[in-house]
Amino acid sequence: MCQEAITNPICPACLQEGVQQWLLEQRQDELADEVAELTRGVFANTGTTFCIKCDSVMGLCAYCYTKEVFLLIKSRPRLVSQYLTYFNYDLEHLGWEREARNYLEEADFV
Repeated sequence: MCQEAITNPICPACLQEGVQQWLLEQRQDELADEVAELTRGVFANTGTTFCIKCDSVMGLCAYCYTKEVFLLIKSRPRLVSQYLTYFNYDLEHLGWEREARNYLEEADFV
């Protein structure tokens, strides 16, 4: 999506496993299903990079995938706060992470 070089080569399918496990632990079964559907929609085994966990071909970076998941959960401040702790691939803090922090401040949740 961002067309940048993939510097954290973990594929969306592997990231989905962690996100779904976390959501199920939070008793958010419906959101876990939505994440699975999102992954099916954005994940294609195309590209030139291989996942360091499962070795599948990938073309979507962790940043773009985690941004899409953030957009799914952003209406739930408690989840957003935890999500930033566990799944933040916005390493420069200039993209969706900034939006998430602003959202939490507006929701008076931080």
